[in-house]
Amino acid sequence: KLFCKIKEYTSFPALVVFSLTIVSGIILIIETFSVSFSDFVNTVLTRPTRAVMSWISGWLPLSLAEILIITAPIWFSVLIFIGVKKSKKGLKATLRYISFLICIPCFIFISFVWTYSSGYYNTTLDKRLDFENVEIGKHELYETSLWMRDNLNKLSESVDYGSDNASYTELSYDELSKIICASYSNVSKKYGVIHTFPSRIKPIMLSEPMTYTHISGIYSFMTGEANLNVNYPDFITTSSLAHEFAHQRGIAREEEANFISFLVCTESDSDFVKYSGYLDVFLDVINDLYELDKELYKDVISELNEKVKGDIVSYSNFFEKYSDSKASDIAGSMNDKYLQMNGQENGVKSYGMVTDLCVRYYYSVIK
Repeated sequence: KLFCKIKEYTSFPALVVFSLTIVSGIILIIETFSVSFSDFVNTVLTRPTRAVMSWISGWLPLSLAEILIITAPIWFSVLIFIGVKKSKKGLKATLRYISFLICIPCFIFISFVWTYSSGYYNTTLDKRLDFENVEIGKHELYETSLWMRDNLNKLSESVDYGSDNASYTELSYDELSKIICASYSNVSKKYGVIHTFPSRIKPIMLSEPMTYTHISGIYSFMTGEANLNVNYPDFITTSSLAHEFAHQRGIAREEEANFISFLVCTESDSDFVKYSGYLDVFLDVINDLYELDKELYKDVISELNEKVKGDIVSYSNFFEKYSDSKASDIAGSMNDKYLQMNGQENGVKSYGMVTDLCVRYYYSVIK
């Protein structure tokens, strides 16, 4: 009788969604307590889902996720209008409509669990890559930054710079997508820690206003799209493209996505992509070195190619316009809470933790 009563006030599709929500909640709870279970979910269950979603949404040149956000006021108004009409038809129609509305956040939660959440709780990337457990201090940061600096100096000779001293590329975003996907394939064969499939980046139409949030890209787990803020300088958009592709392939932790971006970019066949990977992370490494030893920092910078220095200054000048904004405070706070809720205790600071992985990579693989 109870089931019949529930079915009377709730549609069958809604009951299916509610059941899947409960199952997804159980899966998420188990993920938080079991690394091996998270590994299984991330590699066996969610991997094909992400690939299929990327393939389906990839046919659309624009970002479906952005379109949904831009048109949200329209959908919200339509939902209110329908709700008012349903309320006039009595309690049964009203409750059935409310159950439909509850399905919307439930569907988002289901999408998160079945495509992405396990990446926050699976085996950490340093263990999968078998990195040495290096004690990271100023000496280690110094040696790593010297290695990066020398590579940047060499690569700068084959990179184009504009009148504003900013590096740039003539490659389209689709061409960059193909180059970076090819590099993902090579890295996958070499290290075996990520899977690979062809995908395309989705340039964000509202990139300029989005820059005020200090967000250079975002992965939409609901649509399977890697979205890119194309207002940033080319070396940032290139490394950010690889970063969002890492999320698309199940690398959820931000420092790990940053490192995978670095690894994929620096092992690319394109000198500009290599340059972008090195420069983006080099800025993190020397900033950490500056905090520990300003003299060693000056020593690294003193031998840095003038072209690279000019590129860094150009980026600083670009970012000055967006550096102090309320939008960035709000977006940063929301992202911080989101990351902490998903097991990243350092929140937005986890982005900068890529330094630790790069130093350990240098001592485990390069040196």
